[in-house]
Order: sequence, then structure tokens, then C-alpha cells
Amino acid sequence: MSKYAEDKPCPLYSIGKVEFSDVCTGCGDCVSACPEKILRISERSRLAVVDFGVGPCTFCEACVDVCKEGALVKTGAAPWAMKATIGSNCLSYQKIACRACADFCELRAIRFHLGLGGQQIPDLDSEACTGCGACLVACPNGSIEMREIKLQEEVL
Repeated sequence: MSKYAEDKPCPLYSIGKVEFSDVCTGCGDCVSACPEKILRISERSRLAVVDFGVGPCTFCEACVDVCKEGALVKTGAAPWAMKATIGSNCLSYQKIACRACADFCELRAIRFHLGLGGQQIPDLDSEACTGCGACLVACPNGSIEMREIKLQEEVL
């Protein structure tokens, strides 16, 4: 059973939620090493968590480099299985002009197309999304969140 009953996700490069909660000691080395300051130690679990409310991840791997316990590792695969999702409360769905998420997405994983009546509709390319969190930070309405994408969801 995972100690990780959090509203914030495990850090990028974590070895898996259950495994991470068993291996992470909450020492805070990753928090200190993170140049973006998006990692913190949770008061609830006493483990490291990502807080995209502060900013996006640049995938610098500094957190991995200092993790002595092996809770964060470079595998050559994607740093995590989290991707952005856009909720129905997106301002664009409410016919309010907003493209902040697309403006901050360097990889252009979020684009907008015209809908009926000139409404701007967001399109999120989950294959292009790295889960960096830049769009989440930029969203003025809190309409974007990171969700774990399971393999069967990616196939569909």
C-alpha cells in the first residue's frame, strides 16, 4: 500500500508511486537541488511532491542526480506518465478568449481551432505533451491538470 495519498503527484523520474513511497526518505535533497523550485516535502506524507503552481519542470534531472536513495532514476524513457488534460471549465469553452496555455507550451502540444460562431476550441496533442506543467501554471482558470496516462488510454 502506498503512503502516497496526495493531491500532488510524485516527482518526475520517480520509480513508481508505490515504490517511491517505500524508497523516498523525505530527506529533501531533491527539493534543494531543483532550480525551478517546484518540488517540496509534503506535510501529509513527508515525501517529495511536485507543485506546478510554482512553475514548470525543465527536465534538468538535478533531482535525480542528488537522490541517494534511488527513488528518482534516469531510465531513458519519459520522465513520467503524466500528461496535461483540459477541463470543461476552460475559458475558451465558455466563449471567453484565452489562449494562455498554448502561448506557454513550447512544444505546441496545445493548439486552438475555430469552432461554431468563431469559438476557439483547444486541442491537446497528448503525444507531444511532456507533462512539464507550463500550461498548468499559465491557465488563469485552473482548467488544466496533470493526469497519469495509462498504456491502454494511449492506444485508444
